Amino acid sequence: MSPPTHYTILSLTPSYITQDPNPTRLVKRAYRRALLSHHPDKTKPSPSPSTSQRNPLFSIDQISAAYATLCNPTSRAEYDKHLLTLPPNTISSTSGAQDGQFQTGIEIVDLDDLSYEESRDPRQGGQWYRGCRCGNERGYVFGEDDLEDVADLGELMVGCADCSLWLRIQFAVIVEEEGEREERAGRERERDAR
Repeated sequence: MSPPTHYTILSLTPSYITQDPNPTRLVKRAYRRALLSHHPDKTKPSPSPSTSQRNPLFSIDQISAAYATLCNPTSRAEYDKHLLTLPPNTISSTSGAQDGQFQTGIEIVDLDDLSYEESRDPRQGGQWYRGCRCGNERGYVFGEDDLEDVADLGELMVGCADCSLWLRIQFAVIVEEEGEREERAGRERERDAR
């Protein structure tokens, strides 16, 4: 079985952290909850081996390392990039597992396959979204900033806000010539004036 990710240890998802207005507070609460739920004095010994597989105990070192990485936005971004480099079958999660070994589902899609919604505020970019099979109509949501952060990779990993499923979104960056950029900006100004 592959080692758990920091997100698994703290029972969080990347999209859940990024959507929270105060991600540091969210990670700190998850850290405290994990310390309490995995503390040897607070947990009862499991009656059967199959139960212990479903509810693994993480060590204080694992929980502390997860907290230290996910609490800092820079180290979290580096960790997320590291996760992107791993083959999909090496990332595992124990949340929601029936047999103790649940592999996070990753679906590969093209950016053009997703719905796009423009922001009502012209200063903010629009958002791409897609429903998840868990039932959340907008389970996967990301913006232009997210794409810009991984433009050199040509793909973005987005986790569902409600479950452990992931989308690997592939896209190509098109570099516009100066004339094309001015022409597009003119069309956008005309459209906004209407």
